[in-house]
Amino acid sequence: MLLDFLKNIKLEGDKGIWLIVVILSFLSVLLVYSTAGANYFFGHLFKMSLGLFCLYHIHHIKFKYFAKIGVITYLASIILLVLVFIIGVNVNGASRWLSFAGLQFQPSDIAKLAVLLFMARQLSKYRVEIKQFKWLLLYILLPLFIICALILPNNFSTSALVFANGLMLMIISRVKIKYILSIVGVGLIFVSIVYLGAKLNPEFTSKVMPRSATWVSRVDAYLFTSEDNDLNKDYQQKQAMVAIYNGGVSGLGPGKSTQRNILPYSSSDFIYAIMVEEYGLLIGGIFPILLYLILLQRSIVIASKTESVFGGLISIGLMFSLVLQAFINMLVAVGVFPVTGQTLPLISMGGTSILFTCITIGIILSVSRDSTDRNYEKA
Repeated sequence: MLLDFLKNIKLEGDKGIWLIVVILSFLSVLLVYSTAGANYFFGHLFKMSLGLFCLYHIHHIKFKYFAKIGVITYLASIILLVLVFIIGVNVNGASRWLSFAGLQFQPSDIAKLAVLLFMARQLSKYRVEIKQFKWLLLYILLPLFIICALILPNNFSTSALVFANGLMLMIISRVKIKYILSIVGVGLIFVSIVYLGAKLNPEFTSKVMPRSATWVSRVDAYLFTSEDNDLNKDYQQKQAMVAIYNGGVSGLGPGKSTQRNILPYSSSDFIYAIMVEEYGLLIGGIFPILLYLILLQRSIVIASKTESVFGGLISIGLMFSLVLQAFINMLVAVGVFPVTGQTLPLISMGGTSILFTCITIGIILSVSRDSTDRNYEKA
């Protein structure tokens, strides 16, 4: 039966993306087993298998249908994000999860994908109208702002990531540069107000944004740490740097990490540091970077071959969101960015993050296998 199933498997779309997905998934299994142990390994293996199962079946769906799916999931994600404020589960001081039938998931993972699909639909459908700012504001910026505002109170980094991904979609769509610069300027002013508000009046700010004190402490530890006195340096980043130093060029070897039991979130947020420690700078450090860059390059090739504007936007936009998240995760591990809590796509242990990463790649592969279809509006 298993052999018959394997014979019927048809991997369509970009073969380079398929190969990288297999490599990163294999690395993930090895690293999670090393960092989390057998207790979490089988759960991770099940989630990874479920994600790949969804990826396989989604890549057989014509990408034009994701235009309407994007609208539905966008509206659903708004409802779920609102429910987080009402019945959200608090984990490690952050209310980001919903619990259903004994399972916990983060609605923000759904929203990250949904808002990009919805924006791609809007940008392709109203590409003439959005040359005027009032229509850009109504059709594009308002939907993006709603999602970012709902995510922000409990997860600043994800909200900022969604905002950056939305900006990239607008840049790809050739929105006027003066509009882009204005949006970036407003965003920077808003972030500055939030930061200063949390510094000057923490009690009031924390009522609106419960995690504001954590954001400020992480930013301050990042900005105001000197070489002579790094007592404020984030403990996680300290231990991550130790792991990277231990790894050197060649690494300690698979399963031989000394920091995996010391470094918090070594199987998720800081798995990159353990990967460098065990496999060294070349295989554990540079090789994954090259793989993510190749994924982005393949998405650009797919977009260049796609006749549909919508298909091109989701190909580059969705892959950019994954690669940007990957680079943020790695830059945090090496101390270049303050701690954000972003996972490493296809490698970190997780639940909804793995599932929606696989769904995202499945959609991109759907574009690559059906790149001549211009009729997505008829879905």
